[in-house]
Amino acid sequence: MTGKNKRVMRRSRWLLLAALSLIGTSCGDDHSLPAKFHDDRLESPQGLTATLADEGVVLEWTINTSAQVAYYIVTLAEGTTGAEWKLTAPAPTQTHTVEFAWTDSFYTFRVEAVDATDFVSESSNLDTVFISE
Repeated sequence: MTGKNKRVMRRSRWLLLAALSLIGTSCGDDHSLPAKFHDDRLESPQGLTATLADEGVVLEWTINTSAQVAYYIVTLAEGTTGAEWKLTAPAPTQTHTVEFAWTDSFYTFRVEAVDATDFVSESSNLDTVFISE
């Protein structure tokens, strides 16, 4: 074997060992994850309440960072089938009336805030309303 071939073999072994060490460390449970880039970026809506009214279900919530909110996503889920619908509510409002083709069932609501870059916050608490025909 020539000197050039020996150097290539050593370099190949070194690259193989380096690759194996990277694979071994990236798949283990003993590593720490970096801090979330979105921590403190957009607060989630808090204290969601859903109240049945003549015109529909009135949702109310609070959020401290309303200046950063471009709009809200309101998720409505029907209790017996699990069907889910997503609606939008404009910012800076912290109340929204949902008018829907209600049937005799439980409905669960949650709200998420969305900023101008389409970053979606964590979901608000859930609130449920029973609607009987």
